[in-house]
Amino acid sequence: AIMSEAENVEETEEVTVEEAEATELRALVSGCIHRHAAYAAVGGLVPIPFLELAASSTIQLRMVAKLCDAYGVSFSENAIKSSISTLVATVLPVTGVGYATASLIRRVPVVGTIFGVVAMPAFAAACTYALGRVFAWHFAKGGTIANFDADEASEKFQDEFAEGKRKASEFVKGGKTTTAKSTGGAATAKA
Repeated sequence: AIMSEAENVEETEEVTVEEAEATELRALVSGCIHRHAAYAAVGGLVPIPFLELAASSTIQLRMVAKLCDAYGVSFSENAIKSSISTLVATVLPVTGVGYATASLIRRVPVVGTIFGVVAMPAFAAACTYALGRVFAWHFAKGGTIANFDADEASEKFQDEFAEGKRKASEFVKGGKTTTAKSTGGAATAKA
């Protein structure tokens, strides 16, 4: 069957609209993830041990809620908290011991201050970035909060965390972050 010119144009317009919507969603999601990673980095500057962890957790929950909104997925704070904890634990050296040690190092004059100003914000930003990327990936392939498997996603989270650390380190050094993984140009979109 030969398509009429009108049918061909209509089909092309549908594809173009779908592509535009997908590009807009990627830009919205990318902006949301990067913005919340920056918020987490600022939260990591809080000089009170464990308070910065609470700030990061709140920021991460808010980001996942925003991603749920963007993808039309219903959000459940209780369901997501354990998934976030499971994923973040995969990048903490010996689980909480690494965090406790880092908090104690921050109290050492000069060295602790330098560590606190660089390491904790970078860790918080990298974790938030990785969480955002993993949840966005899961939602983009049709996943929901109910069928999210943190154990299954842990390897992807660790890869995204490594990318997040690289981006955070470039940011701390004052460089621009560009990568092949970049998903969109309109990072000014609010999510």
